[in-house]
Amino acid sequence: PPKPPTHSSLFPNIHSIMGMGMGMGMGVGSIAIRGRLLLLLIWATVAHTLVVLPDGRRVHIINNNVLLDNVGDFILTRVEELANNAIAEKGAFSMSIGSGTTVKPLSALAGRLDFSKVHLFFGNERTEGEAAGKCFGSGQEVFASLGIPDSNLHRVPELPAEEAAEAYEAIIRGMPPSVVGVNDNNGLPSLDLCLLGSGADGHCASLYPNSAQVVESPGGRAVYLAAEGKGGITITIDAINAARNVLLSAGKASQSDMARKCLAWSNAAANRALPSGMISTSEGAVVEWILTEESAADLPAM
Repeated sequence: PPKPPTHSSLFPNIHSIMGMGMGMGMGVGSIAIRGRLLLLLIWATVAHTLVVLPDGRRVHIINNNVLLDNVGDFILTRVEELANNAIAEKGAFSMSIGSGTTVKPLSALAGRLDFSKVHLFFGNERTEGEAAGKCFGSGQEVFASLGIPDSNLHRVPELPAEEAAEAYEAIIRGMPPSVVGVNDNNGLPSLDLCLLGSGADGHCASLYPNSAQVVESPGGRAVYLAAEGKGGITITIDAINAARNVLLSAGKASQSDMARKCLAWSNAAANRALPSGMISTSEGAVVEWILTEESAADLPAM
Protein backbone atom coordinates (compact mmCIF):
# COMPACT_ATOMS: atom_id res chain seq x y z
CA PRO A 1 0.00 0.00 0.00
CA PRO A 2 1.18 3.60 -0.53
CA LYS A 3 2.96 5.16 2.39
CA PRO A 4 0.80 7.74 4.20
CA PRO A 5 2.08 11.32 3.81
CA THR A 6 4.02 12.74 6.69
CA HIS A 7 2.80 15.98 8.23
CA SER A 8 5.63 17.91 6.59
CA SER A 9 4.54 16.63 3.20
CA LEU A 10 1.44 18.79 3.48
CA PHE A 11 3.56 21.86 2.97
CA PRO A 12 5.68 22.76 -0.05
CA ASN A 13 9.24 23.78 0.80
CA ILE A 14 12.14 25.34 -1.00
CA HIS A 15 13.46 21.97 -2.17
CA SER A 16 10.15 20.91 -3.70
CA ILE A 17 9.90 24.29 -5.41
CA MET A 18 13.32 23.86 -7.00
CA GLY A 19 12.31 20.36 -8.03
CA MET A 20 9.29 21.84 -9.74
CA GLY A 21 11.54 24.27 -11.54
CA MET A 22 13.78 21.46 -12.81
CA GLY A 23 10.70 19.60 -13.96
CA MET A 24 9.69 22.64 -15.98
CA GLY A 25 12.99 22.59 -17.85
CA MET A 26 14.84 25.14 -15.76
CA GLY A 27 18.47 24.46 -14.91
CA VAL A 28 19.93 25.34 -11.54
CA GLY A 29 21.67 28.32 -13.08
CA SER A 30 18.41 29.56 -14.58
CA ILE A 31 16.72 29.44 -11.22
CA ALA A 32 19.62 31.21 -9.59
CA ILE A 33 19.47 34.01 -12.17
CA ARG A 34 15.81 34.62 -11.64
CA GLY A 35 16.39 34.53 -7.90
CA ARG A 36 13.82 35.20 -5.26
CA LEU A 37 11.20 36.66 -7.57
CA LEU A 38 10.90 33.40 -9.47
CA LEU A 39 10.68 31.42 -6.25
CA LEU A 40 7.92 33.69 -4.97
CA LEU A 41 5.96 33.29 -8.19
CA ILE A 42 6.24 29.50 -8.08
CA TRP A 43 5.43 29.54 -4.36
CA ALA A 44 2.22 31.46 -5.04
CA THR A 45 1.01 28.65 -7.32
CA VAL A 46 1.34 26.05 -4.55
CA ALA A 47 0.08 28.23 -1.72
CA HIS A 48 -3.02 26.22 -0.84
CA THR A 49 -3.46 22.69 0.51
CA LEU A 50 -6.93 21.26 1.16
CA VAL A 51 -7.49 18.42 3.64
CA VAL A 52 -10.95 16.92 4.11
CA LEU A 53 -11.35 15.30 7.53
CA PRO A 54 -13.31 12.06 8.05
CA ASP A 55 -16.11 14.06 9.70
CA GLY A 56 -16.45 16.24 6.59
CA ARG A 57 -14.80 19.41 7.84
CA ARG A 58 -12.56 21.01 5.23
CA VAL A 59 -9.17 22.40 6.29
CA HIS A 60 -7.46 24.90 4.01
CA ILE A 61 -3.76 25.37 4.79
CA ILE A 62 -2.49 28.51 3.13
CA ASN A 63 0.98 29.96 2.74
CA ASN A 64 0.39 33.54 3.82
CA ASN A 65 3.69 35.04 2.66
CA VAL A 66 4.85 38.56 3.49
CA LEU A 67 3.97 40.00 0.07
CA LEU A 68 0.59 38.44 -0.59
CA ASP A 69 -2.41 38.30 1.74
CA ASN A 70 -3.39 34.84 0.56
CA VAL A 71 -5.58 34.17 3.59
CA GLY A 72 -7.55 37.39 3.17
CA ASP A 73 -7.89 36.85 -0.57
CA PHE A 74 -9.09 33.29 -0.04
CA ILE A 75 -11.78 34.36 2.45
CA LEU A 76 -12.99 37.16 0.18
CA THR A 77 -13.16 34.82 -2.80
CA ARG A 78 -15.17 32.27 -0.82
CA VAL A 79 -17.58 34.94 0.49
CA GLU A 80 -18.04 36.23 -3.06
CA GLU A 81 -18.69 32.73 -4.41
CA LEU A 82 -21.15 31.81 -1.68
CA ALA A 83 -22.99 35.12 -1.96
CA ASN A 84 -23.37 34.95 -5.72
CA ASN A 85 -24.56 31.35 -5.51
CA ALA A 86 -27.19 32.18 -2.89
CA ILE A 87 -28.41 35.27 -4.76
CA ALA A 88 -28.73 33.27 -7.98
CA GLU A 89 -30.56 30.48 -6.16
CA LYS A 90 -32.99 32.41 -3.97
CA GLY A 91 -32.49 36.13 -4.53
CA ALA A 92 -30.67 37.01 -1.29
CA PHE A 93 -27.62 36.20 0.81
CA SER A 94 -27.51 36.21 4.62
CA MET A 95 -24.27 36.36 6.57
CA SER A 96 -23.39 36.50 10.25
CA ILE A 97 -20.31 38.59 11.03
CA GLY A 98 -18.30 39.57 14.09
CA SER A 99 -16.21 42.67 14.43
CA GLY A 100 -12.79 44.08 13.67
CA THR A 101 -10.46 41.69 11.87
CA THR A 102 -13.23 39.61 10.29
CA VAL A 103 -15.16 42.63 9.01
CA LYS A 104 -12.65 45.19 7.72
CA PRO A 105 -11.38 43.03 4.81
CA LEU A 106 -14.94 42.84 3.44
CA SER A 107 -14.56 46.39 2.10
CA ALA A 108 -12.57 44.85 -0.78
CA LEU A 109 -15.81 43.29 -2.03
CA ALA A 110 -17.16 46.70 -3.10
CA GLY A 111 -18.30 46.41 -6.69
CA ARG A 112 -18.00 42.62 -6.69
CA LEU A 113 -21.42 41.84 -5.19
CA ASP A 114 -24.96 43.17 -5.41
CA PHE A 115 -25.13 44.39 -1.82
CA SER A 116 -28.77 45.37 -2.18
CA LYS A 117 -29.40 41.63 -1.82
CA VAL A 118 -26.97 41.00 1.05
CA HIS A 119 -28.28 40.84 4.63
CA LEU A 120 -25.86 41.15 7.53
CA PHE A 121 -26.47 39.80 11.02
CA PHE A 122 -24.17 39.87 14.02
CA GLY A 123 -22.72 36.76 15.60
CA ASN A 124 -22.04 38.65 18.81
CA GLU A 125 -22.70 42.12 20.10
CA ARG A 126 -22.52 44.18 23.28
CA THR A 127 -25.97 45.35 24.30
CA GLU A 128 -25.41 46.94 27.69
CA GLY A 129 -23.52 49.96 28.99
CA GLU A 130 -21.08 52.19 27.14
CA ALA A 131 -19.92 49.34 24.88
CA ALA A 132 -23.43 48.72 23.51
CA GLY A 133 -23.38 48.43 19.72
CA LYS A 134 -19.60 47.96 19.63
CA CYS A 135 -19.57 45.44 16.77
CA PHE A 136 -21.92 47.48 14.64
CA GLY A 137 -19.93 50.63 15.33
CA SER A 138 -16.62 49.07 14.39
CA GLY A 139 -18.00 48.08 11.00
CA GLN A 140 -19.87 51.25 10.03
CA GLU A 141 -17.22 52.50 7.60
CA VAL A 142 -17.13 49.12 5.89
CA PHE A 143 -20.92 48.95 5.63
CA ALA A 144 -21.01 52.44 4.11
CA SER A 145 -18.29 51.61 1.58
CA LEU A 146 -20.25 48.55 0.44
CA GLY A 147 -23.51 50.44 0.04
CA ILE A 148 -25.55 48.01 2.11
CA PRO A 149 -29.09 49.36 2.63
CA ASP A 150 -29.91 50.18 6.24
CA SER A 151 -32.82 47.75 6.02
CA ASN A 152 -30.33 44.94 5.34
CA LEU A 153 -28.16 45.73 8.37
CA HIS A 154 -29.88 43.84 11.15
CA ARG A 155 -28.68 45.49 14.36
CA VAL A 156 -28.93 43.94 17.79
CA PRO A 157 -31.27 45.88 20.14
CA GLU A 158 -29.55 47.69 23.01
CA LEU A 159 -31.30 45.94 25.88
CA PRO A 160 -30.32 43.84 28.88
CA ALA A 161 -28.54 40.81 27.44
CA GLU A 162 -31.27 38.24 28.08
CA GLU A 163 -33.91 40.48 26.51
CA ALA A 164 -31.64 41.39 23.61
CA ALA A 165 -31.02 37.71 22.83
CA GLU A 166 -34.74 36.97 22.73
CA ALA A 167 -35.50 40.06 20.63
CA TYR A 168 -32.72 39.36 18.12
CA GLU A 169 -33.72 35.73 17.82
CA ALA A 170 -37.25 36.88 16.99
CA ILE A 171 -35.83 39.12 14.25
CA ILE A 172 -33.87 36.34 12.59
CA ARG A 173 -36.72 33.83 12.92
CA GLY A 174 -39.03 36.38 11.29
CA MET A 175 -36.96 36.74 8.12
CA PRO A 176 -38.51 35.51 4.86
CA PRO A 177 -37.18 32.13 3.65
CA SER A 178 -35.39 33.81 0.75
CA VAL A 179 -33.18 35.59 3.31
CA VAL A 180 -32.88 33.06 6.15
CA GLY A 181 -34.02 29.50 5.54
CA VAL A 182 -34.75 26.71 7.99
CA ASN A 183 -32.39 23.81 8.67
CA ASP A 184 -34.07 20.54 7.73
CA ASN A 185 -32.34 18.63 10.53
CA ASN A 186 -32.85 20.75 13.63
CA GLY A 187 -35.46 23.31 12.56
CA LEU A 188 -33.30 26.30 13.47
CA PRO A 189 -32.86 29.31 11.17
CA SER A 190 -30.20 28.61 8.56
CA LEU A 191 -27.95 31.50 7.54
CA ASP A 192 -26.13 31.23 4.25
CA LEU A 193 -22.79 31.91 5.96
CA CYS A 194 -21.34 32.31 9.43
CA LEU A 195 -18.01 34.13 9.19
CA LEU A 196 -15.95 33.48 12.31
CA GLY A 197 -12.51 33.91 13.75
CA SER A 198 -11.13 31.77 16.56
CA GLY A 199 -8.97 32.75 19.47
CA ALA A 200 -6.03 30.75 20.79
CA ASP A 201 -8.30 29.61 23.65
CA GLY A 202 -10.73 28.10 21.13
CA HIS A 203 -13.48 30.69 21.46
CA CYS A 204 -15.47 32.03 18.51
CA ALA A 205 -18.13 34.73 18.48
CA SER A 206 -18.72 35.14 22.25
CA LEU A 207 -18.67 31.40 22.83
CA TYR A 208 -15.96 31.05 25.47
CA PRO A 209 -14.62 27.78 26.87
CA ASN A 210 -17.04 26.15 29.35
CA SER A 211 -19.23 29.26 29.48
CA ALA A 212 -22.95 29.00 30.15
CA GLN A 213 -23.72 29.73 26.49
CA VAL A 214 -21.56 26.78 25.42
CA VAL A 215 -22.64 24.27 28.07
CA GLU A 216 -26.16 23.99 26.63
CA SER A 217 -24.79 22.87 23.24
CA PRO A 218 -25.05 20.65 21.32
CA GLY A 219 -28.76 20.00 21.09
CA GLY A 220 -30.04 23.37 22.30
CA ARG A 221 -32.92 25.18 20.63
CA ALA A 222 -31.77 28.79 21.03
CA VAL A 223 -30.34 30.86 18.19
CA TYR A 224 -28.92 33.57 20.46
CA LEU A 225 -28.08 33.61 24.15
CA ALA A 226 -26.75 36.11 26.65
CA ALA A 227 -22.94 35.98 26.68
CA GLU A 228 -21.90 35.24 30.24
CA GLY A 229 -20.03 38.20 31.77
CA LYS A 230 -19.92 40.16 28.49
CA GLY A 231 -22.96 42.40 28.71
CA GLY A 232 -24.12 41.22 25.32
CA ILE A 233 -25.28 38.28 23.22
CA THR A 234 -23.83 35.55 21.05
CA ILE A 235 -25.03 33.22 18.36
CA THR A 236 -25.14 29.63 19.63
CA ILE A 237 -23.13 26.64 18.47
CA ASP A 238 -26.37 24.96 17.42
CA ALA A 239 -27.29 27.94 15.23
CA ILE A 240 -23.83 28.00 13.66
CA ASN A 241 -24.10 24.29 12.89
CA ALA A 242 -27.50 24.97 11.31
CA ALA A 243 -25.99 27.40 8.78
CA ARG A 244 -25.41 26.40 5.19
CA ASN A 245 -21.74 27.38 5.33
CA VAL A 246 -19.20 28.26 8.02
CA LEU A 247 -15.81 29.90 7.42
CA LEU A 248 -13.59 29.83 10.50
CA SER A 249 -10.16 31.45 10.32
CA ALA A 250 -7.25 30.87 12.70
CA GLY A 251 -3.99 31.91 11.11
CA LYS A 252 -1.62 32.78 13.95
CA ALA A 253 1.20 30.57 15.20
CA SER A 254 -0.21 30.98 18.72
CA GLN A 255 -3.35 29.14 17.56
CA SER A 256 -1.54 25.98 16.42
CA ASP A 257 -2.19 23.98 19.61
CA MET A 258 -5.85 24.98 19.58
CA ALA A 259 -6.18 23.99 15.91
CA ARG A 260 -4.60 20.60 16.63
CA LYS A 261 -7.04 19.86 19.44
CA CYS A 262 -10.10 21.11 17.55
CA LEU A 263 -9.29 19.24 14.34
CA ALA A 264 -7.52 16.09 15.52
CA TRP A 265 -9.10 15.14 18.85
CA SER A 266 -11.84 12.54 18.49
CA ASN A 267 -14.12 14.20 21.06
CA ALA A 268 -13.87 17.71 19.58
CA ALA A 269 -17.58 18.05 18.75
CA ALA A 270 -18.50 17.56 22.42
CA ASN A 271 -15.51 19.29 24.03
CA ARG A 272 -16.95 22.41 25.63
CA ALA A 273 -13.44 23.56 26.56
CA LEU A 274 -12.82 24.29 22.85
CA PRO A 275 -15.99 25.80 21.33
CA SER A 276 -14.47 26.20 17.85
CA GLY A 277 -14.01 22.45 17.71
CA MET A 278 -17.73 22.01 18.36
CA ILE A 279 -18.55 23.64 15.03
CA SER A 280 -19.45 20.58 12.99
CA THR A 281 -21.11 19.23 9.86
CA SER A 282 -23.70 17.36 11.98
CA GLU A 283 -26.61 19.48 10.76
CA GLY A 284 -25.46 19.75 7.16
CA ALA A 285 -23.22 22.81 7.26
CA VAL A 286 -20.17 22.99 5.00
CA VAL A 287 -17.51 23.83 7.60
CA GLU A 288 -14.22 25.26 6.34
CA TRP A 289 -11.24 26.05 8.55
CA ILE A 290 -8.71 28.51 7.10
CA LEU A 291 -5.24 28.01 8.55
CA THR A 292 -1.73 29.12 7.69
CA GLU A 293 1.35 26.93 7.74
CA GLU A 294 2.14 28.43 11.14
CA SER A 295 -1.22 27.64 12.71
CA ALA A 296 -1.26 24.18 11.09
CA ALA A 297 2.23 23.32 12.30
CA ASP A 298 1.04 21.02 15.11
CA LEU A 299 -1.48 19.05 13.07
CA PRO A 300 -0.74 15.33 12.74
CA ALA A 301 -0.22 13.73 9.34
CA MET A 302 -3.49 13.65 7.40
